[in-house]
Amino acid sequence: MEHQQRDSQFPPQHRSASLTLGVLILLGALGFTLAAALIFFWPEAEPAEHPLPTSTQAATARPLGIAEVNYPTPVPTVMIPPTAVPLDWVRPTAAAGEILTALNQPVISTLDKSTIRRSLNPLTIIPWRSRSGVITYAVKKGESLRSIAEKFGIEQNTIIWSNDRFYVNAMRVGLELTILPVNGVYQRIQEPQTVASVAELYKVDPYAIIDSEYNALFGSTPQTVLPAGLYVVVPGGTGSTQPIYWDPGIVMTTSYTTDGSNPVGAGISVGTETALFAVGDPGSCGKQAVSGGSSPVGAPIWDSYTISQDFSWSHGGIDLAVPSGTRVYAAGSGTVIFKGFSTWGYGYTVVLAHGSTLSLYGHLNGAFVGCGQIVSAGQNIAVTGNSGRSSGPHLHFEIRGSNGAPVSPWDYQGF
Repeated sequence: MEHQQRDSQFPPQHRSASLTLGVLILLGALGFTLAAALIFFWPEAEPAEHPLPTSTQAATARPLGIAEVNYPTPVPTVMIPPTAVPLDWVRPTAAAGEILTALNQPVISTLDKSTIRRSLNPLTIIPWRSRSGVITYAVKKGESLRSIAEKFGIEQNTIIWSNDRFYVNAMRVGLELTILPVNGVYQRIQEPQTVASVAELYKVDPYAIIDSEYNALFGSTPQTVLPAGLYVVVPGGTGSTQPIYWDPGIVMTTSYTTDGSNPVGAGISVGTETALFAVGDPGSCGKQAVSGGSSPVGAPIWDSYTISQDFSWSHGGIDLAVPSGTRVYAAGSGTVIFKGFSTWGYGYTVVLAHGSTLSLYGHLNGAFVGCGQIVSAGQNIAVTGNSGRSSGPHLHFEIRGSNGAPVSPWDYQGF
């Protein structure tokens, strides 16, 4: 009823006009849409090309004088193949005795978890450990200064300069030696002195002493005063090279008497030389007349031998290595002034006086001569042995002057 009332408010002609207007609006919108689409998708027109102007005049510019460029021939790249750097590596080894010991170990049949078993590997290397400080070493039977130096890898001089020179030369079994970890000198400060003065004494730089790990001197200076009683290692130091030798004391005298036995010789003084050698030693012969004798130029050993140690300031003779029992001969004619054991380490020893010159034969196994006996050159006086401080059978041969100091045997004979 309500719907019919709203329709009755508009006449029919008005409704037709409204419908026509709506259709026209729709058609206009459609046309506008089509026009916009044509404008958007229409291709752009390319701009017209205009021909460039062409010159009708001949060229007047002169060409540039550029020389022809020669380019270098390309060098081919050479590839060097890399080479492997060899490694400095040594396969671990073991001594034959160690390998045999390891291989002879019994096989472990069962594993006991309550114990820790050591694996014996024959290829295990135990590195050599350097000594970290100064040590004391007791001399063993058969050892010598040279063998001990070789054992610890130091020079013989280092042992001499680090111990009492008297006891080193008379080395015996059980003697305790100070052994340094490096070559040099072991110095006990007797009275307060500076590091610089110690360095000057042993010919080293002061900082060689200060920087040494074996001295507690870090932070010191060359002017630091070292107290008395302090022991100092002087690495590379050089001590005294005064000869070390057995100095038992020798007294050479000449006594004169007047020969009045006949008228011709009346009033003539006759000199008699005597020698007193090593008084107090078991082998000393006391005062002996030593007139005459010949220079010791003969060979003391006639058999084949090897020079095991030569003459030097620290070794007053020549060592001739031979088997025990080898015959020893007098190097010259002379008088026996010592026969027996030496307290200096020479063992059984014979000393001959050839006038004012002496010859010494040490480490013997026995002698065939007696005190005061006059022997001839080349006479068999003893046999070699290994007595005293000896590292093996050999003859220790010395030649000494009238003052008792050793001189080089090479000055008297060749070996």
